[in-house]
Amino acid sequence: MVADDQPLYRAGLVATLQNHLAAGDVREEADYGGVLKGLASAPDTQLLSIDLELPGMGNLDGIRRLRRHYPELKVIVVAWPPVRRSVFSALSAGAHGFVSKRCAPAEMAASFRSVLDGNIYIPSTVCDLQAEPRPDGHDGPHLLTCRQRQVLTLLTAGKSNKEIGRALMISESTVKVHLTAAFRQLGVHSRMAAAAALQQQRGSSQPDLPGFSALG
Repeated sequence: MVADDQPLYRAGLVATLQNHLAAGDVREEADYGGVLKGLASAPDTQLLSIDLELPGMGNLDGIRRLRRHYPELKVIVVAWPPVRRSVFSALSAGAHGFVSKRCAPAEMAASFRSVLDGNIYIPSTVCDLQAEPRPDGHDGPHLLTCRQRQVLTLLTAGKSNKEIGRALMISESTVKVHLTAAFRQLGVHSRMAAAAALQQQRGSSQPDLPGFSALG
């Protein structure tokens, strides 16, 4: 299902799904009410592409509601490039991925395929997105690489090295390399300390990601 209030873009997404993923039955909806009615009539829908600004959705609350009522449904937010916090907030609300509307059709199809394969899709450019300014004027963990930040973000949600590797589609040994380098940059020696350091530098608690257990 493709949910977007812009007819031209909605048609483009449908064509992408049909041409690149061989999706035969793709339903289109222009508002959140239509999404709810569509899912009620077709509860076995596998994938939902949805715009955060879809009329009637209420932003992240709409995603949470969908995930509560349709826990098997794969939800991908397709929206204009936001600040970094918005990406992780969408994932925290239950989305399985976040894709920019500026993506090329092949790249967008690849992200959809990744989610359908059971992965959480995080854009490779997420760490280059503009971060929301902090009251104290600090920029956050700017010495970390993009991949190190992605690994630490999943770590703060209680993800094991194996699970991090699966989510980012890298090997477990590569995860360990990124963690070791990130620990060195942050001046810490444990997973808990690294998670605390990352949260402190960002100035807020990192949201849990869907399917990940919280740190105990």
